[in-house]
Amino acid sequence: MISTQHTQSLSDFRKKAAETLNRLNETGKAEILTVNGEARAILLSPAVYDELTQEAELTRDVAAIRRSMKEIEEGKAQEAGVFFDGLHAKLLSMQAAQRKSDK
Repeated sequence: MISTQHTQSLSDFRKKAAETLNRLNETGKAEILTVNGEARAILLSPAVYDELTQEAELTRDVAAIRRSMKEIEEGKAQEAGVFFDGLHAKLLSMQAAQRKSDK
């Protein structure tokens, strides 16, 4: 998606910002902004940005599901009810300790 052929200096971008933004929205291609010949920023259309963030979220979700499935297969899982009962007890204990320290 990001190609060096879509590179322009920050100075050129300042002169042609509206034109560049229109091109981003029309082509869906990213563009690189440079300062002194060094890449400093990537410009994306909002639609492309949304697509990339959705893909990243999906990738993280799939990785989390795979880790969870592996833990279940390894017997490291706990029934939800047991977990929440333990969590509830821990929170009540913390609350009681806080009350004692407040006195």
